[in-house]
Amino acid sequence: MPTSSTSDAAPARPSRATVPRFLEDGAQWAWRFVVVAAAVVALVWLTSRLTVVIVPLAVALVLTALLVPLVERLARRVPRLLATWLVLLLAVGLLVGVGFALASSIAGAIDDVSSEIDTAVSDIEEWLQDGPLGLSAETVDSLSGAVTDVTDRAGSGLLDEPATTARLAAEVIGGLFLMVVLLFFFLKDGPYLWSWVLSKIRFVRRETVDASGRAAIASLQGWIRGVAITGVVDGVLIGGAMLILGVPAAVPVAVLTVVASFFPIIGATLTGALAVAIALTSGDVVTAIILGFVVLAVQQIEGDVILPIVMRRQVSLHPIVILVSLAVGFALGGILGALVAVPLAAAVSAAVRAAAELSRPDGVGDGELVITDGGSISSASGIDTA
Repeated sequence: MPTSSTSDAAPARPSRATVPRFLEDGAQWAWRFVVVAAAVVALVWLTSRLTVVIVPLAVALVLTALLVPLVERLARRVPRLLATWLVLLLAVGLLVGVGFALASSIAGAIDDVSSEIDTAVSDIEEWLQDGPLGLSAETVDSLSGAVTDVTDRAGSGLLDEPATTARLAAEVIGGLFLMVVLLFFFLKDGPYLWSWVLSKIRFVRRETVDASGRAAIASLQGWIRGVAITGVVDGVLIGGAMLILGVPAAVPVAVLTVVASFFPIIGATLTGALAVAIALTSGDVVTAIILGFVVLAVQQIEGDVILPIVMRRQVSLHPIVILVSLAVGFALGGILGALVAVPLAAAVSAAVRAAAELSRPDGVGDGELVITDGGSISSASGIDTA
């Protein structure tokens, strides 16, 4: 009886060509990346179309985080509706009062700076003709005219078309009205709105969503407090230095420093450069150099001492995240978009961090994340996670 040898048997051929593992893994990563990129593009497109709604909503959320502690305190003594109206009227009255108090000084400072800039431009034109370049008067005049044309087009481009101006005015007024209405209802019915949102969440996820929301609000409040305190300190120090050195526009620059502090990194740089430019145009080079060193020292003290103490761990964003948030916010919503971009990014970061703490399997889980009365989030070990 003949026997077959296994060594003589032909190897079985695969029914189809095998795909290399690296190509299969790469294809899986590629289509997932395409899906995520398409979702991001769709989200950015939708956001750009709904800017008139999203920007007022974001500003209202940030202002709610700022004003809601005061409403909560007043609501313990008076009805919440009355507390909301009192806080809103107080905020509006404070803004209007500060605006009127600074209007005259700002207007006078603008006139002074404008005259100093005109003098500086005249000096530059004379240096171009009499200096080492030796340009002719006709060349200097043509260069000056070209610069003037560019600045005029940049400053009045939006106002050339009446339809564009009317639409911009309508969007600003409508956005302001929507922001005020949203702010009123967030302050008045905030707890009820949040309870309604939580009631729509599955019970197993409700604790995580609640902790994330509270962490986001706590992060917004910490960011506003920290930025306001550091901005006031910077404004007082830089404005005081300008007064001591005899540089004009000290009060307006101090106010601008406080406002610009809400635009991290960029705001401090621009206001510091403005202060040095005013000193250079109104005084001498030595005064400008001294003020420049003062500005750098104040900014270093702010970044290395004041900001870490005030912020603690309320907001922990990498400078790259801050710059990208500012750029995206400005691209989508202009100045207001840039104003709310960083606090919203900090709120999202805090919410994700709180949700991650609750889902950790190493003992810090459900029931071990403590939400304090102030809204901050801390773990059972006492480490602040807000």
